[in-house]
Amino acid sequence: MTVVFSLGFRLLLWVLLTGETNRTNLLFGLLVAILLPRAHHHGERVAPLLKAVGQSLVAIPQAYGEAVALIVAGGREHCDETEHRASGTATPLVVFLELLAITLTPFTLVLDLVRVEDAVEGSHHRYRIHRLRPAPRRGQAPTGGRTPQ
Repeated sequence: MTVVFSLGFRLLLWVLLTGETNRTNLLFGLLVAILLPRAHHHGERVAPLLKAVGQSLVAIPQAYGEAVALIVAGGREHCDETEHRASGTATPLVVFLELLAITLTPFTLVLDLVRVEDAVEGSHHRYRIHRLRPAPRRGQAPTGGRTPQ
């Protein structure tokens, strides 16, 4: 299952890079996807991977909405820095998809991935995120965007 997903994802990236969907390009892209080396992960669970893919797909329309909000703000923006809890299963592919979902948002950068030792939640990773958001209109309280998870 993971091999099929990996090949499909590589082929999708190929199509996005080339912008062509004709038969020759798809066959060449499939050949490149097969020839690229793959990391060998034994026993990798599919559920966290599918969750990360879902978050990445949801992030696309959210990114368009936030881009429109920044355009409408007309130069009134403010910066903030937040933290976002990383997935409990931090395989390289899941981390990549989480980073993709975060950075699809306009003017958002992941600054760091830090390991946090907490007595309540235990040991986990958190992303430090820098964001540019539309500034609140006069008389409104500033919002910090999404709350840290």
